[in-house]
Parts: sequence; C-alpha cells; structure tokens
Amino acid sequence: MRADMDARARLGFYTANQKQKALHMEPHTADSIYKDFLAQKSSMDHGSNVLRLAKKYKVELEDITSLALVTYKVPDFNDRAKRAQLPPSQHKPTAGLLLQGCAQAEDPLAIVHILTAVYLNSTNAHGSIKEIARLFPPAEVAKYRKLLDTLTARANKISLGPDVLTLKGLFLEQEGQKEQAIWLYQEAVQRCHFKFTPGSRHPLQLPLIAPWNALGYLLKSDKVADVRSEAKTYFKKGALEADDPLSYFELAAFEPRTGTQWLQYTTKAAASGHSEAIVNVATFYQDVAASDPAILNHSPMRKALNWLLSWQPGSAAVLAREWLQAASMAGHKPSMLKLADYYTSIGAHERAKEYLRKMLDPPLPTQHGEEWPQLVQVARQRLR
Repeated sequence: MRADMDARARLGFYTANQKQKALHMEPHTADSIYKDFLAQKSSMDHGSNVLRLAKKYKVELEDITSLALVTYKVPDFNDRAKRAQLPPSQHKPTAGLLLQGCAQAEDPLAIVHILTAVYLNSTNAHGSIKEIARLFPPAEVAKYRKLLDTLTARANKISLGPDVLTLKGLFLEQEGQKEQAIWLYQEAVQRCHFKFTPGSRHPLQLPLIAPWNALGYLLKSDKVADVRSEAKTYFKKGALEADDPLSYFELAAFEPRTGTQWLQYTTKAAASGHSEAIVNVATFYQDVAASDPAILNHSPMRKALNWLLSWQPGSAAVLAREWLQAASMAGHKPSMLKLADYYTSIGAHERAKEYLRKMLDPPLPTQHGEEWPQLVQVARQRLR
C-alpha cells in the first residue's frame, strides 16, 4: 500500500515540477530512473549507478541531481493516523542516495547543495536543514569537501562558480582563515550576476548567502575601523546593483536614523520582507506619530515626510500600525502585543484577543525556538 501511494504521489509531483521547469525530463522517465536506481543500489556504488543511469536514459548528470531535489520534496499524505500504520516513505532517503551518487560523480549542483546543508547545519539552522544534512555520512562529506576544492580551482568555468567560491569562503571563515575567505568572496563578487537571471539557479537549490553580504559581514566584524568601513562598499553594491533586501538593511546601519537615506534603505528592505527592517520601520513611524523631535527637527527628514504629516491627523499612527501588522505576520510577537494593546485601548477586545492568541502560536520554522517566552506568558495571562 505504501509503495502504491508513493508511486502515485511521486508521478503527480514530477508532472507538476516538469511544468514549472524544476524537473528537466519527462515525468515517466524520472520515475523509471528512480526505480532503476533503487533496483541496482546494492550492486554498485551510488556514483557508478548514477553515471549508468545518465548514459542509459540519455540525460545530463545535473538532470539527475534535479530529480533528486524534486524527489526530496514529494509530499506525504496528510492523515497522521494513517501514516503511523504504514512504513515511512522512502522518498527522502532515496533522494539523499541519488544526491550522494551525483556528488561522487562530481556534479557541481549536487556538491553545492549538500555542502550548503552541511554548512547551514553547523550554524544552528532550523529543523528542515538538519533533516537534509543528516542524509550524508561524515566520511562522504569529507570527500565532497575535497571535491569543492577541485571545483574552486575551476570556478571560472562552471555556472555555479560564484556559489562554489562563496561556499568555500564560508568554510574557510569558519576555520579562522579570514584572509583567504575575503579573497574568495571578492572573486565570487566579480563573477556574480547581480540581476536575476532565469535558470541561473535551480529553484529547489538551498539558499546561500550572496558573496557581497558574506564579504560585508566579514569586513564589518574586523577590529580595524578602516576595514569595517569597507563593508559599506559591498553592502551598497548588493543593494543598488542586486536590489538585495539584506544589503539594503545592512547599508541602512551606516546611516543616522534621522537621515532620509536610513529611511529609504530600511523601507526598501522592509518592503521585500526583511523582518527586522519591518520592525524598524514600524518603530520609526510610531516615533513620528509621537512627534519625536530628533526626527521632526531634522529638516531633510521633515521635508521627506511632508506627504504624511500634511495629509490628515493620525496618518503616521495609521502607517505605524500597518507596519506593525506586517511585523506580526512575520512572527514578531512584540508587535503583536502592541497591536493587542492598541485594540484594547479603543474597545476592540475581540480583535485584541486575536493578536494575543496569535502570540501563543509556535515559532515560525525560520526562527530558532521561542524568542519571547515572557511575552507568551503575558498573552496567556491576559487571555484567562
């Protein structure tokens, strides 16, 4: 029963992903490769098995890596009680073996994907990353680290060259080899596509920090002030040339909060979904609504806010609440509490309770545990 259910789910998911160009082969070919790989996995090493499949089905090695990435994402059925009565799905473990085979055969996408998971797992990543990283034995990872060195030497000849250089730099930085990491980040920045290019990255490839941000953070952490100031150059490059929200957020930190550029950069980051920037913009407009003299006595800023201040009384407070709602949607519980306080103050008690109940929700998958346990307790007490 499990095998039949997995087969139906797999074929349907392959079909959907081929239409979305995440799978680079016909769905039935993908399913045949999946079954063929499993049939021979005990009779040869995974690298040889994958190379055999690429030749037999006339596909590229990267296409099999793509198949592995898609297979890992095949959804299981939702009924937990029913799932508990069946053996676990083999999609994720098989995807891991396919990726191992592709990495052993030196496919850059497989190597970068696996080592990105390994690196992120070492930086206290959330559960989904840990689940991926656990698929790869330490002895295999050590081999892929050596293959990453080989890819680094020919990074100018492969499309994933900037990712390879960045990933190698991240590992070196982790090992304390900062000068070598800086050189690799600089090389990656030079080879990067700053504007989005369709197809330049696989849609299911794990996200990796942009090299200009990696370099900016490394320079920003230096003890020497002149070196720290160089970080601004790279954050500015990422912001203005790549329209990178994280770069905009970091660039704003080099500007005074009363300056118009701080507001411009922070708003740009917030509008792209950067959670801390959203909170900062909400706080800024709360201060404007409270007539903070540090902001409103600054002539250029007052001029920039003229559209808001001259519109109608209370406009800044309304805008602040809109940003608080955005922060709330991003999981920021202090913003939820502020909104609950506001709605309580105007007698909208049911709306206030909605935000208090929302504060009891578990942290988002992107958050590392509960950041505001005391606020959760406050919400519980107020709901009694």
